[in-house]
Amino acid sequence: MTLPLMIYCVYLLGGLATLNYESALLLIATPTASLPLAVLISVGIYHAALGVQVIIEDYVPMENGRHRFILMTKAALGGIALVSLAALARITF
Repeated sequence: MTLPLMIYCVYLLGGLATLNYESALLLIATPTASLPLAVLISVGIYHAALGVQVIIEDYVPMENGRHRFILMTKAALGGIALVSLAALARITF
């Protein structure tokens, strides 16, 4: 499911390069563009959180520091997802 979503979003975002600001906003505001972008943001942040967790588990030596660091990175990535989805919602609605 992720590969077709990525292909569509790369195609969509590649087409934004030739548009002016107002046209790009109108394109992103359509449901056929904003819904896949929202799913891509959610899936991408989740994927990043899993990847960072594996890296932390492999390279942070202390057990206590490792758990705290994982929680901090998940909170930071959750904040990034929240801000990204809020910006997309502001454009869409």
